[in-house]
Amino acid sequence: MKKLTLLLSVFGIMACADDDFLRNDFERQLNNEIAETPPEGLKLKYKYGLISQQFFYNQNGFVDSIYNSHSWGVDFSQKYIYNKLNQIVEVRYNEVVPQRPEYNIKDITFYTYNSVNQIISSLTYDKNNVAIQYLTYNYNRDGSLFDANKKVVNGNVVKDNWSSYKFDTLRNPYYNIYPKAYRILKFINKNNILLTERDYTNEVHINVHTLKYNSEDYLIEEHISNMPLDTDDRRQFSYH
Repeated sequence: MKKLTLLLSVFGIMACADDDFLRNDFERQLNNEIAETPPEGLKLKYKYGLISQQFFYNQNGFVDSIYNSHSWGVDFSQKYIYNKLNQIVEVRYNEVVPQRPEYNIKDITFYTYNSVNQIISSLTYDKNNVAIQYLTYNYNRDGSLFDANKKVVNGNVVKDNWSSYKFDTLRNPYYNIYPKAYRILKFINKNNILLTERDYTNEVHINVHTLKYNSEDYLIEEHISNMPLDTDDRRQFSYH
């Protein structure tokens, strides 16, 4: 009986020690978590084109909100909410169609993360607070988002369904404004597209992206060839 009591006491001490270790390890992880900071470089201020955009920034250096205006008269915006680690945990989307207000949209999407800073699920509610979409996400070994239709190489989508892309070596202006996990989720390229090639059954359609840069090697003008009418084929960018 004494031996049994002693063994139980030992196991009890070990269990407490394990609990203390796990608790301390968790506390160490919390203490070691460092808020993400934006990549160094210029930040987008305006983008002009068929769809014009104005960018505003949070105190953490990442984008706070984007106001978009379509030349056809539709206005829409995104508002980004962050946690203490500067992860995007909520996006509020608002779209106004003046001619057809019944098509106005007001959604909120919430994001959850795993322990290695990957977005693993999203839940979207409409303006009536009704859940309308729940998605889960998986990742490849290289950390890119799993999508059977996309191939990512060095931070750029080089293949997407029937389209393939070639890139320059300079920074895509949208790359600097989002945290890493959100960039990966949205397939935001690291560099700028130079060539788009769409391989249809009977023909190959090629779009050449003619790019102009400022003295700091940031994109200020883009013209995309062979585009249909009323598309966003001529763009200009300005920076903070």
